[in-house]
Amino acid sequence: MHQRKYALCERSFISLGIMRISLAILTMLLFVNSARCADTDREHADEESLRGYMAGEYDLIGRKADSSATYSGHVTLRDENGVLQITRTIEGKTDKCIARFDTVAGGDRIPVLRMHFHLDGKEYDATYRWQSDPDNYPRFTGYVYLAGTKSHGLEALFPIHR
Repeated sequence: MHQRKYALCERSFISLGIMRISLAILTMLLFVNSARCADTDREHADEESLRGYMAGEYDLIGRKADSSATYSGHVTLRDENGVLQITRTIEGKTDKCIARFDTVAGGDRIPVLRMHFHLDGKEYDATYRWQSDPDNYPRFTGYVYLAGTKSHGLEALFPIHR
């Protein structure tokens, strides 16, 4: 009889241990899932805030890829229904595109703004970093890429204060 009680207690102890381990694993899974959801919500809110911050008119100066030729123009950024709409006017020619947020540098996750646009009948990709100027307006600097070129182009966008 004493052995039967001991075996029953031992099984209860093992069952209690399994339940504790299961509860700990479940708690960890719930925490990880809620952390991912919070990161996604925060990222969405950050992008929404950035689109509002970046919306405006900009003067553009640039250098073409594989060239020392420079150009200038006007860029408008607008937040339309959660999408950053871009209108670029260079040398009298207007091109419309969208911009998207991305990150570079692997684990460092440095935020950048990417665009795909046309210039002189060619398709370009651009990657910009931004910072605030002394008046807290965004200023952009970036590399402009054209397939098959040896050296990238450069662009800088300066806010127009009205």
